[in-house]
Amino acid sequence: MKFKTIVVVNDFSFVNGGAGQVAISSAIGLLAKGYRVILFTAVGPVDENLAKQGIEVVCLNQYDILHDPNRMRAIIQGVWNVKAKVVFEKLLRTLNRTETIIHFHAWSKGLSSSLFSVTKKQGFKTVVTLHDFFLYCPNGGFYDYPHNKICTKNPLGLSCIFCNCDARGYIQKIWRCIRQVIQNKMLYQIDGTLFLSISDLSTSIFKKYYPNKKALLFRVNNPVALLPLFERIHVENNNAYLFVARLSLEKGIDLFCEAVSQLGLEGYVLGDGYLLDTYKKKYPMIKFIGWVTGVEKENYIKMAKAFIFPSKWYETFGLSVAEMQSCGIPCIVPDKNAAAEQIIDGETGFIFQIGSLESLKDKIVCMEKMKMEDLARMSQQAFEYSLRENYSMETHLENITKLYDSNF
Repeated sequence: MKFKTIVVVNDFSFVNGGAGQVAISSAIGLLAKGYRVILFTAVGPVDENLAKQGIEVVCLNQYDILHDPNRMRAIIQGVWNVKAKVVFEKLLRTLNRTETIIHFHAWSKGLSSSLFSVTKKQGFKTVVTLHDFFLYCPNGGFYDYPHNKICTKNPLGLSCIFCNCDARGYIQKIWRCIRQVIQNKMLYQIDGTLFLSISDLSTSIFKKYYPNKKALLFRVNNPVALLPLFERIHVENNNAYLFVARLSLEKGIDLFCEAVSQLGLEGYVLGDGYLLDTYKKKYPMIKFIGWVTGVEKENYIKMAKAFIFPSKWYETFGLSVAEMQSCGIPCIVPDKNAAAEQIIDGETGFIFQIGSLESLKDKIVCMEKMKMEDLARMSQQAFEYSLRENYSMETHLENITKLYDSNF
């Protein structure tokens, strides 16, 4: 083992999304493989599993910048978190830089890019997993929120700077641009950073927008906590269409509800968000369950005929699509979206035109017209595809530790 210590950097000390899930689960996995693992975070509370596993956690117990009641503090911290920088410096001084990897997962919601100045100054090997698009795009999603569409402008170009694309207004957009300039200055100064892409789309965007064309970039599947059902669900006997995500327009909840309602089909929404009450009233025929986990979530999944993933932005992977295919549920996903990489159109699921209600309805109608034996075949092919892809944690850890040792 060439390296002995891995410092995992993540905004949150608990699982609050895909990046957090990978950061924390991989930290636990690396510890099991014999590494010393230190999780460096801004926001608590600390996941109780970390203490049980014996992982060292440095948590600053700060607010994330969105929920900090002191807005001036949030504005400053989001650009340059002084406390994070000072504590990170003290931590790294206790470590041997020839035996240590700093692995960044997420830093934009609490820690800030001030940490990159520390890794540069002290000469530590740095790895960055590309869970989102904050490496290039000021709002992190290449998405124009007021117009509810994908943004194709050149990040930090004049057309980008003068575009009011932010969900919270133009002042917020300008703040994001300032933050982006500072982050880029810090990150671009670090030589030999190893970047990990989690989809082909993420790879292509990195190659298009990251200025150092010689930067080290490798494609590594994220680990997926596949549903523990261990067998194909017989979707050919089911009628329900599922939506599983937060209830926001960029996630396409409006497309799902409108398509299912217009076609008179059975729909279930598993998730929460600011649109919950509005959409409950607007679509009374759809069952809004709220956010569910564990056995309760599995029970709804067992009722599914198909999973609709109508996201209107790029995504970097499409975790829920991988989960659904692991138990043989065909998925209907948009093109221009990383989730489409997991679908063989017409064989393991369907691909529709992103943002198009009519295109989505057409694909649902195609599924409704399928004979039972054809739907069963599609389900089986989705199930087998998931087995071939191997999203296991063991494979993920093997891949990243090989990259650690072979590139530094």
